[in-house]
Parts: sequence; structure tokens; C-alpha cells
Amino acid sequence: MSVPPISAEKTIDLNGIFSAIDFEGSRSIVVAVSGGSDSLALLYLLLEYRKSRPSFPEIVAITIDHGLRPESRDEANYVGELCQKAGISHRILSWHGQKPDTGLSAKAREIRYKLLCDAARDAGAGIILTGHTLDDQVETFLMRSDRSVADSSERGQAGMALATLLEREVWLVRPLLNMRREELRDYLRMLGVTWKDDPSNDSLKYERVRVRKSIQENDLDELQSKIKHKASKRLNLNAEVTTALPSCVTVLGGIKAQINRENWYQQKPGVQELAVSVLLAIMGGQSFLPSATSCRKALKFIEEADTHSKLSIGRCIIESRPENTLLYREMRSIPTLTVEPGMSVIWDGRYRLTNAGKRSVIIDACGVQGLAELKSRMDNVHGPSAQSSPAIVMNGVRHSPVFDDHGKLPEGLIIERYVGLFDNILVGYDQLLAQCVATMLKIPAYKRYPVNQINKN
Repeated sequence: MSVPPISAEKTIDLNGIFSAIDFEGSRSIVVAVSGGSDSLALLYLLLEYRKSRPSFPEIVAITIDHGLRPESRDEANYVGELCQKAGISHRILSWHGQKPDTGLSAKAREIRYKLLCDAARDAGAGIILTGHTLDDQVETFLMRSDRSVADSSERGQAGMALATLLEREVWLVRPLLNMRREELRDYLRMLGVTWKDDPSNDSLKYERVRVRKSIQENDLDELQSKIKHKASKRLNLNAEVTTALPSCVTVLGGIKAQINRENWYQQKPGVQELAVSVLLAIMGGQSFLPSATSCRKALKFIEEADTHSKLSIGRCIIESRPENTLLYREMRSIPTLTVEPGMSVIWDGRYRLTNAGKRSVIIDACGVQGLAELKSRMDNVHGPSAQSSPAIVMNGVRHSPVFDDHGKLPEGLIIERYVGLFDNILVGYDQLLAQCVATMLKIPAYKRYPVNQINKN
């Protein structure tokens, strides 16, 4: 079918949905289209918006076939037929391999995002659009609220961000977060477009379905207001921490955070808690923030610790010294990895090593042996943080990239500081905080936010 014209009665504001997204300079845009109502409505709204623009990137529709239901391939082919009639490119990407017995939904989401990123790279696209709606946002908020406990942060209750950066490369944007699903279905009915319902969306064995059926229509305005309040709190606290961190903390060599206690004590408790949480995650190589209990324990130690005392927490050591407090990776449970030619690995959640050479290499902790070698040729080496820093071994020769010029590494090896907290998935709410961390670690900045108003949703 061709894309039917929108009737004069159409009230959906296309500019309100798409104009804040920066499509300028994009060669193409990837749209995730499952065949359900939300993603099909997104596709047709985008096609209509394109008509109003003097120039617009190529639209590439991607359907992920998870292979979890017999009907999934037919649904993907149906999307392909619609795209062919609309004159746009369409690809079906499949999830191959064994499916897990537990955590299936989370794994499916992980695979889906990976496949979408791969498709975006292939298409030269910097933006992926998805059809998440206000209904999805409310469900997510209620699910996260139900799971929250006294020891957890309320940051997740801000709901889905309007945009999320995947693998430091591609922004996933959700332009329909303010729209109701039924409104989108009315739009498709007006166009005469049929969508495909996933039977699992009615199965009460899934938490999201149970939450969806519990929502009362008159609750939505209040729930949306709560979500916006939580999002505003998260943004404001992030901004405060972004201002405070550079005045309180210096990161040396990417392996050691030095805290100026005098400036640290001047910060508000909430700022201190998020700041130490971020420090523990980035120095400990974690992809998530530690528990509130761990943060309070760390803060208590920083405030009360005697000189020369140490605390082991969150894969890190916090060391109190007369002039400052240090925070660095503990010399414990650090992996040794062999990296074959052509491979790229994440080591200890802190470094990415790419081997474009012709020989295999080993990456492990510097350790006692490496520390002795460093001290034989360098002064003022802080032993504990140096021991847990990376060492690269090739042909029996050890290289210490943190302390040596990277140009001295064997040919074809590239090592980069990796931030598990942000480098795989950077929620748009946290973009300023992530940029602050990148500056402190002296690593490349994160890709520019693609929406003109970060709090548009």
C-alpha cells in the first residue's frame, strides 16, 4: 500500500513529535518496527513528517525477529510488505542461538539493542527511533516502583529517557513517549493500516502485562506527573554533582581518584552520596551504581576515618591519608585475558583492549612484579593503585600503558579507558554527568545529545 494522506481531522502534531530531534547531517535513520501498533504508527508518522521537509535522511525500517513465536517471521514479512509499498528500505534481523531459561525478556532486549546498533552502523545512521509510548512509560514507572526497596535509589523511577546512547555510537530516541497507545491505533485505523498483536502482550505470566491491566484510566495524569517529578529530581541532582565533582576530585592516570576532603565536606549529603556512588562504579569497573548502604558506608568512612586507614568496598579501596582520601581498584578478582588478533575485549570493566596486530597478547593486573619494575625506573609510584592497573604481556615483555606512552605499545594494540556505567548504555538523563566523568578521566566526550530539550518528555 502507499501511505494514505492524513485527513483534515487529524490532530496529531507532527512537529511536536519530531521537530526537536536533530536529523541534520544524518545520512539515514533507523526505525525499529515490530508490526505492532506503536511502531507502525511511528513509521507512518515519520513518513508523513518527511513530506513536510525540504530534505530528509533515508528511512531504514528494521524488524527484529527474536524467534520466540511461530508467527514472528510472518509478522516481520508483513512489515516488509508495508515498507515496500511505502518505498522504504526494510531489513529483518534474527536472534540466533540458544535462548535462556530465565531472564528471557532482559536478554531479548539486550539482543534487540545490539542488532539495532549493528543495523544503524551498516546504514550509517546515528539515530534509532522506537515506538515507546506513554503507556509503556507508566508501566515502566510502576514496575520499577514496585521493585524499589529501602536500599535502592529512586533514579530508575524517572522512567525511560527521551534518548539513550548505545555503545557510545547510536542514540535511541523515543519520540512517542507523550502519546497514548489508543491514540496511535486510531491513527492507524484512519489510515487503514492493520497491526499485528503479540499474544504474549496478554499473558499474565509477564509482569508488564499484569501491571498494564491494573492501571486505571484516571490514574494516568497523576502517574505522568510523578514520572516528570522524578525525572526532574534526577536531572537536578546530576547537575549538582557535575558541578561538585571537579572541585572535589582529581582522577590520576585513570586508576586513582583523589578526594579533597575540605571541598568534599562542603557538599550536600545527596550530592556526596551520588558522587561517591559514581566514583566507586567508575574506579571499580562496574556497570551499575552500588547500593545505598554501600554508599553510606563509604561516606561514613571518608568523614570519620583516621589517617592511614583503609576500607574495602565495591571492588575498591578507600584509603585515608593526612592530605587527602584516595579511591582505587582493589587488587582482587582481576581477570587475566588472552586477546587473539582481531579481537577486542573489555578487561575488568575498566579498559578496552583491541588487538589489530598479528600475535596474541595477555592483559592482566600489573601486580607485584610489574610494580617492582615500575619503581625501578619511576619515582612516587602509588603502589596499591599501580598494582591493579592493566599490564599487557607480549612475547614475555610487560607493558604498563597507564604509566608508559601508548606509542610504546606493540604495533596494532589499542587500549582505552572504558566506563561501564555509561559506555554501553548512557541514559539521556545522565548525559551531563557522563560528560563530566569523561573530562575527569581525560577520555573522548560522549556523542552530542540529539534532542534540543533534554526534558522534553
